[in-house]
Amino acid sequence: MDIISVLNKTPCCDLIKGQEPITIDSSVSVEEGCKKLVEHQFTSAPVIDNKTGKIVGILDYRDLVAFILLVFSKEKDNANHDIFLDYDRGSKIKYIVENASKLSKEDENNKLSIHLLADLSLKNPTNTLLYNSPILKAIDIFSQGIHRLLLVKEDGSLYGILSQSDIVKYLASLFPIQVPGQKNNNSIKWEIGEKPIRLARPEITEVITVDRHATVMDALRLMYNSTISSVAIVENVGTKKLLRGNISMTDIKEVIKHNKWRLLWYPVGSFFEEIRKKQEFENNGYDKVPVYTVGTETSVIKVIQKLAVIKGHRIWIVSEGDNLRSVYSLTDFMKLLKT
Repeated sequence: MDIISVLNKTPCCDLIKGQEPITIDSSVSVEEGCKKLVEHQFTSAPVIDNKTGKIVGILDYRDLVAFILLVFSKEKDNANHDIFLDYDRGSKIKYIVENASKLSKEDENNKLSIHLLADLSLKNPTNTLLYNSPILKAIDIFSQGIHRLLLVKEDGSLYGILSQSDIVKYLASLFPIQVPGQKNNNSIKWEIGEKPIRLARPEITEVITVDRHATVMDALRLMYNSTISSVAIVENVGTKKLLRGNISMTDIKEVIKHNKWRLLWYPVGSFFEEIRKKQEFENNGYDKVPVYTVGTETSVIKVIQKLAVIKGHRIWIVSEGDNLRSVYSLTDFMKLLKT
């Protein structure tokens, strides 16, 4: 049986059995909504109107970054300002998040509610799908760059949340890692999956990168404007781009969680090393933010197996000496499944 047939007959709900989705009340403040994402270690969560039970949208870290960049680029009276160069910039962002109620009079009690941030970036809009739809239908939506779907019941109420990561995890279960010497009894065929990663997507263009001396704010702005969720931190040596780390939209949670707004003006290379050391300390020596790489000849299936194990959202393709060649995101794998 081929992989497409399997994906077309398996319902989406099979991939999230037992899931208890966390939601955010649409009336809570920006600060409360952001803290809920951080505390539960989610990259996104549905925003629900508790009075009607209806889904208002999805809040993710891209929306928070959009909010910071939007508000931080202007004075309150709409006068342009060069990123508030005359201000203590760390304190300014802290004020935006912790005292957001003072920035708007649109809501009851003069409070800027979290529902105004849901889907603010317009880059990962809320999409719904009937919970028992075939996985292939979800993959079609994911291939367009959507990272998660709200699975709904026939009455429109929330059933659960399906993400690109759930698809990758399922794929890895279909193609389990083989023990050396063990016979491969897998009857599922996926021709592209057997190919080296370098051949799977020949139209790859240059990877968007940020120099390790640029600031974290520069990296956030680059990701937002380029419609990507992560960027490689590199050291430019001649014509080579040597991979030194990576930063993603979700890394903003380290700033919020530890209230270290000054980190936004750190060199991005130093920021990567600081959060890496801090998380390693908090997790008994386990490195939670390593740089995951594979070689150009690694097969597509093996890359998927690795992503499922590390629970990653992207993997960097390097040649000898950590010379960055390409990047493969979960969206790229969704596109491959449509090929």
